[in-house]
Amino acid sequence: MAPHPSWRFHDRYDLWVDWLERRGHTWAPHQNVLHRTFRSREDTLLHAERFISRGEFPMQRGAKGMASAAPVTLLRNRREALLSAFREAEGDGVTLIREVQFPIGEYALSVKVTCERIAAEVRATFGNAANPLRSLSGKPVKLTTLIEHPYDVLSRAEGTLEVLERGVRLGTQLQDFEGNVTVTGVPYQHATIAVSRGLLKKPLLYRYELADPPTGD
Repeated sequence: MAPHPSWRFHDRYDLWVDWLERRGHTWAPHQNVLHRTFRSREDTLLHAERFISRGEFPMQRGAKGMASAAPVTLLRNRREALLSAFREAEGDGVTLIREVQFPIGEYALSVKVTCERIAAEVRATFGNAANPLRSLSGKPVKLTTLIEHPYDVLSRAEGTLEVLERGVRLGTQLQDFEGNVTVTGVPYQHATIAVSRGLLKKPLLYRYELADPPTGD
């Protein structure tokens, strides 16, 4: 079965700007300055360069509980040096796009751009082709059956999942589902089916999760 268009992965780009502090011969995390998420590599890099060009990197100072953000402004030549270093920086080209650590006395500024490939949450009826449970068909899956809040676990099972027209088979277990029951999940990761138990009762949840692959000896 071909993947449904709603199951497509997309790239999420993150811009991280942090203060580091010197600890011995290494740099250690000190304070976060900025974290923003973007849809494209180009937008992320453009925003990073604009942020660097402004040259303002607040740092919390003062006693714990009474700290306030003090402005730290880089002089023009330092801003230009940081911007040049960022443009020349390289990552692994996959998850780490660029990273630079720019020393400023006993501290350093870290500017980093990362990329993560993720799938968005999908909500569909069981009979719909977009049903995210279908993305787990043929894969090793863990099933947890529980009642929603206070999450009373009723049973657990594990096996290869087969999605049928009106239900699923997990190993030797067969479970029927109506075609209009709602399935919510992240394709290729997990999917949950909520089955009503009547008025004033919390629904019965069937949570299917991709099982960890077996490790070799």
